[in-house]
Amino acid sequence: MKIPSLVEAYGAIQSRLEPRLQELTASGGFSQAVAVTTTMQSVVGRTIDGVNARILHALNLPAGTDIKRLRRQIGDLDHEVRTLRLELTRYLEERGDASTY
Repeated sequence: MKIPSLVEAYGAIQSRLEPRLQELTASGGFSQAVAVTTTMQSVVGRTIDGVNARILHALNLPAGTDIKRLRRQIGDLDHEVRTLRLELTRYLEERGDASTY
């Protein structure tokens, strides 16, 4: 008696399920179900995020949106500091004082 290998078992399962799954995913109902599910996930996610933010703010803690805003502000400040540093270096080089910076 031969014991089927995992590859053979997978192939047997795939050959039986593949036509049914292709038929299911090709249907219009499947597309609609995916669209509704995606929309619901988005709505529920935004609702949960809002509730979480209110709870965290009530506890005087930063919410995810606060952290995103702060990260963006830090990135903007970092860019501005780099720009100012380059301008200062150029200015000092033009004056011949680059060694003092």
